[in-house]
Amino acid sequence: MPGRSNAGLVVDIRGLEPNLRRPMVFCVVDKYLELGGRDHIMLITDHEPAGLGYQLDLRRETRGRLSFEYDRRASDGAWIAFIRRAYM
Repeated sequence: MPGRSNAGLVVDIRGLEPNLRRPMVFCVVDKYLELGGRDHIMLITDHEPAGLGYQLDLRRETRGRLSFEYDRRASDGAWIAFIRRAYM
């Protein structure tokens, strides 16, 4: 579910069906880029999101336009990823 915090947009996909998670993230990220978002997107998931970062880098729509970091874990075991616009 998308939400807003002082730290940027928060998207918690843990409650979504697995087949909806990546399409939802892609939709949010694409809109973020379209609107010229300057904050970051904080993504909360229940598993290591390395594959998502790799897939974002491969997509024509997002290739080279984002940075993706996920080296943090929440106290409840959730993975936290940060998606930011890459500045060239």
